[in-house]
Amino acid sequence: MTLPLGVRLKIGVSAIICFVVGLAFLFSFPVLFSISWWVLLAVAALALLLGALLNGALRLLLGKKKNRSLLKSVGVFFCLLTIATALPIYYLVYKVQADPPLLPQATLSNGKKTVVFQGMVHVGMESFYKSVVYDLEEALNEGYRLYYEGVQPSPGEGDAWFDEQLAGGGDLAENYKVLADACGVKFQIDYFGLMELDAQQHPERHVAADVTTLEMKQEYERLMATDPAFAEQVRDLEAPGSTDTSDPVAALLEWHASATDEQKKLIGILCRGAFAIALGDQSEHEPRPLDKVILDFRNRQLAQRIIADDSQRIYITYGAAHLPGVLASLQAADPAWQITTVKWMRGMATPEHLEGALPSMP
Repeated sequence: MTLPLGVRLKIGVSAIICFVVGLAFLFSFPVLFSISWWVLLAVAALALLLGALLNGALRLLLGKKKNRSLLKSVGVFFCLLTIATALPIYYLVYKVQADPPLLPQATLSNGKKTVVFQGMVHVGMESFYKSVVYDLEEALNEGYRLYYEGVQPSPGEGDAWFDEQLAGGGDLAENYKVLADACGVKFQIDYFGLMELDAQQHPERHVAADVTTLEMKQEYERLMATDPAFAEQVRDLEAPGSTDTSDPVAALLEWHASATDEQKKLIGILCRGAFAIALGDQSEHEPRPLDKVILDFRNRQLAQRIIADDSQRIYITYGAAHLPGVLASLQAADPAWQITTVKWMRGMATPEHLEGALPSMP
């Protein structure tokens, strides 16, 4: 007997849905084990609760004869909850690979002086840093003077203020190293050490072009005294209980310190995905009160240094978020400044682990 077309379509659609859900469950279930046994138990307990509630509701609404199997309801909820738990993690994997954060290498010029601004990220993929170092060596051969980002220490009140306000109460470089390890990527300073030999031989070609911690503290105090809006925003930010004081990065690093190898892989995915989202579109960056010190002040100081430098060729490695402000400061002094070329570079991706086999040897 031939079934009606509507029935056949219903069966076919149901089979496709079951296949897709089953396949998604098979890919998602191992993620629960990677996170923790407690997560697996929590998902199972929630599925049991939802299954029981659904069956109870159906019994009240449709009567006892229409009640579905409790085991079937729990199984469906367990599958759906497992997929929902793993889906954000798979999205982060997709985000890093298919839509990675791109960093600009922009050439600026006013017709007299040329500045190459290489946008940087403090932790990123090894190939990105190797590419930057290669470009730096090429720039040296072409007569460029190299500018490096890095707030300079000022022992005493400057360093104490910086550590408390911006470094989370610790050494910023060490914090970045720990973060890079958790993310499964690299810290930029580990590769810039390759330029040390040339810096020792030709110190005039290598410039620490950032401000000191004391200068940042003084700018902060100036703004607190002269900018009422800034002072109010900072006081609101520092007020007890004014904002959520939980730090997801700190929680992630704490988990990483005691994690299993499988959990560390998962933490790396979460960390790289968070970076990809945070760096994906700088235009969506919400201004923060301290940006007037962290970004605006340092941008003005860097632009003044560029203008005062007698070198006609300067190559800068600086955080990508500084580029718009530096260009604006240069144009305020000389409207002829403009971006002439831009090249984009991939700063974050899933680390490659290549394995091969050597040919047989005598």
